[in-house]
Amino acid sequence: ALIALLLSGSNQHLIRFHKPYSFNTAAEATIEIIDTTLVLDIESKPAVRNQIGQAGATGKNGDTDSQISEKDSVYNAPLGFSHFSTSHWELITEIPTKRTNFSTVVVDDKIYLIGGTLFENGRGPFGLSTVEVYDPKTNIWQRGTDMPTPRAGARTAVVNGTIYVFGGYSGIDNRGENFKFLDIVEAYDPQTDTWVRKQDMPFPCSNFGIGVVAGKVYTIGGLADSNKEESNSLKWTDRVEVYDPQTDTWAERAKMPTRRDYFGVGVVNNRIYVIGGRGWPQVGNPSGTFLTVVEEYNPETNQWRKKNDILDLRLYSSTVVVDDQIYLIGGFVWQDGLRRDPATVDVYTPETEEWSDIPPMPTGKTPFGVAIVKGKIYVFGGEGENGEFLPTVEVFNTDFHAVDAIGKLPVCWGELKAQLQN
Repeated sequence: ALIALLLSGSNQHLIRFHKPYSFNTAAEATIEIIDTTLVLDIESKPAVRNQIGQAGATGKNGDTDSQISEKDSVYNAPLGFSHFSTSHWELITEIPTKRTNFSTVVVDDKIYLIGGTLFENGRGPFGLSTVEVYDPKTNIWQRGTDMPTPRAGARTAVVNGTIYVFGGYSGIDNRGENFKFLDIVEAYDPQTDTWVRKQDMPFPCSNFGIGVVAGKVYTIGGLADSNKEESNSLKWTDRVEVYDPQTDTWAERAKMPTRRDYFGVGVVNNRIYVIGGRGWPQVGNPSGTFLTVVEEYNPETNQWRKKNDILDLRLYSSTVVVDDQIYLIGGFVWQDGLRRDPATVDVYTPETEEWSDIPPMPTGKTPFGVAIVKGKIYVFGGEGENGEFLPTVEVFNTDFHAVDAIGKLPVCWGELKAQLQN
């Protein structure tokens, strides 16, 4: 049924929605302008990336004077345009501690950098317990309580506002010894700035994938310390485990078809997507262990499916999800026997299995931290092609502002208001 909402304001415009709005599907959204009436036809969820302007923008938008309050969580649609974008990369600040292979996670729009590794006086890698918190709103850093276990290559997840840190490796001690893989799980409460120990992982593992679906944490693949398995050497694993924070327990799930580590992971519509990485074997791959394989895991059915391959071969890529699209950022490749760090950013749309791209990062690097806050992608630190640790923080605006979906259109967007000023 046609829903018509008459918007209040000094200049009133009609916005029509065909079919109650649902966040469970994704499709193109179109704008039709008829004289002074704004008609917005939404068959389903708007495809955000620059289809109808900056989402949730406050202030000027393009060449118009349109203004929409961010608190209303609506799209700001300039009149008479077909494509609008201000997307670009910016260098905004530096991280206090130069490091690499650390974990990055977001709670309440603040970005937490946890652990990692560094080298000192030509020695290392040393595992770090450092916790630094960046507030994009104020551009200010704060120090959090150190993690009890120094480590790098760990993976993090957020469930109900609590940060969980899983596995990783210790680095070496001051004597240059005792490098080991870890099965330790620790939980951090940002409200109290305190840590507690949780149930260990089933086996020590690093550089694995992680995703949260329905309040449970899935750890996938990685490089495992197989002392607890068949042999006493490190190996790529295909194991999938699920951790329930409520019960502090682990359970085994269906194995991933392709053994691998250093791959990208994105969760879209309660499906976990595993992208590229390093593993064995990939028949006919001239680059050896570099993988182009993309696989989808459905936690509800406990089944895996093969998807379209990525466009190129690279390791250590980082991922974020924006508007049901997975951004695969950076990484490194081998060219003519030399390491190269492409600044490429590829975008995967699971619904269509299509790949596209956006402007590359200013600086190639790996491995670095990445986070998404209010439609902006933040890239932290990393290691350059020459082995130097980089302090840079770069940001890319995807022009997307998320809407919290809790029901149909009138509930999701609340009181829909727009004031279009002449």
